[in-house]
Amino acid sequence: MRVLLIQPPIEDFYDTPVRTYPLGLAYVAATVASAAEVTVLDARTAERPKPLVDHEFSELRPFYREGVVTPFSFFGRFHRYGLTPAEIREAISSPRPDVVGISAMCTAYEQQAMEVAAIAKNVSSRIAVVVGGVHPTLFPARVLRDRNVDYCVRGEGETPFLRLVSALSAGRRPEAEGIRGLCFRQGNRFHVAEVNVEENIDVLPRRDLLEAGRYRIGRKPYAFFLSSRGCPNSCSFCGKAPMPYRRRSLDSMDREIDECARLGIGAIDFEDDMLNFDNASFARLLGLFAGRGFTLSAMNGIYPENVDVPTLSLMHEAGFRRLNFSLVDMSQSVLLDQKRSVHRSFLRLLPYLEDSPFLVEVHFIVGLPGQNPSGLIETLLFLMGKRLLLGPSLFYLAPGSPLHRIAEGRGETVPFPWMRSSVMLPFNPLFPRTVTFTLLKLVRFINYVKRVLDAEPAASRMSDLLDPAALPKDPRKAQVVTTFIREKRFVCYDPSLGSFRDELTHNDLVSHFFDRARGAFIAGFKTKNRMIVD
Repeated sequence: MRVLLIQPPIEDFYDTPVRTYPLGLAYVAATVASAAEVTVLDARTAERPKPLVDHEFSELRPFYREGVVTPFSFFGRFHRYGLTPAEIREAISSPRPDVVGISAMCTAYEQQAMEVAAIAKNVSSRIAVVVGGVHPTLFPARVLRDRNVDYCVRGEGETPFLRLVSALSAGRRPEAEGIRGLCFRQGNRFHVAEVNVEENIDVLPRRDLLEAGRYRIGRKPYAFFLSSRGCPNSCSFCGKAPMPYRRRSLDSMDREIDECARLGIGAIDFEDDMLNFDNASFARLLGLFAGRGFTLSAMNGIYPENVDVPTLSLMHEAGFRRLNFSLVDMSQSVLLDQKRSVHRSFLRLLPYLEDSPFLVEVHFIVGLPGQNPSGLIETLLFLMGKRLLLGPSLFYLAPGSPLHRIAEGRGETVPFPWMRSSVMLPFNPLFPRTVTFTLLKLVRFINYVKRVLDAEPAASRMSDLLDPAALPKDPRKAQVVTTFIREKRFVCYDPSLGSFRDELTHNDLVSHFFDRARGAFIAGFKTKNRMIVD
């Protein structure tokens, strides 16, 4: 029995290369390897993204323009990130698998996952096509309506997939096996199983089936790592299926660390939903990494309320150099409304972080229900004065989230492809796209100033940014900076016009930012150099 596990390509305005490691498939491969010959195809990671001229997001064309010149750049062209259909067909045809397992983690990229299913069936109608991940967990019947899909798995997929492959290999009907998590068609009806929760989460993923050199943070091969599964919180904007919070054994993680070292992996990114929920367990995990030479990160974000100085010291000893904090919002009322704890501990910790050896990035959501633009401006003003980088996350309606269920209850329908951050969905009526776009441009400007401060410590006032030594070397970018500081409006150079043009921003909001910012400070990212907004 030959099994091929596939991570599909995606199509979007952007992708994050350091966020594509197919850890879930490596876990499934580790389990099914006892019953079949298994290989993994990462069809998302390719040498170059392929630009696509056409896309269904016409409302975004005025905002995302290819080739414009500005130091406050944002998205441009729509791309396919990964293999072409012809390349996928060739990759499936060569091993001629009996079973193809497809990872469908994001509902927004459903079309690309179903495209892979169609290609597999086109190669051979005898291939059993199985889809797993967050999307089929939330919408199993929808996935099974596609006749190219034979089965889908709800919840964690290791055991259901192993039992499915074992049944097929023995010539039995998986439908008769009572496999928890396995969904399938029964005539014109669908058998929708309960969500599977794995009892044993200490199995080590088959990282050796992945090409380590394809996944890099800087110059170091990297890998995703899980120390726990599930999340004890129930934030209203989160769409992940509810899973009990479970921690792995220290022994299994110690063995996995050895395996990563043996494979030449030099950087580890923790993908836990709640990495530091339990400080005592987190401290023991950090002890396993101390002195091993790994560069550690947690790009999903560190829960800010559970961080203290002793924990930060352990994190630095273990290999953390850059910290990502998930604040969501600075407003207590917004946080409470979203069932998220208030960040009192983090605010008390900020002075220490500014003097620490860490580089800090703080993430917050833009456009969340309950927010208002003026409140977001106050968040920008507070954070820009700290030695950290601002990390805006565009709100999107996560399928399956409490907010999604509320919207459906009100009869509000959002197409699945629109459930992605790059769409700038105006779910909150106070955040039409011009407002969201303006706030993102303001963040780009603030982070630009922080980089200038790190490089030009003599700049002490915003007007110093107009000094030729501080301006970008590209005269077009220099003009953009000059216009913004002097005239308080965002422009860009548009090669298609051969001239500068105004960006589609909300000028009153820009004016409000400068009115509130006058006399405030902006601090550097890597240094504590500061400049006043004059």
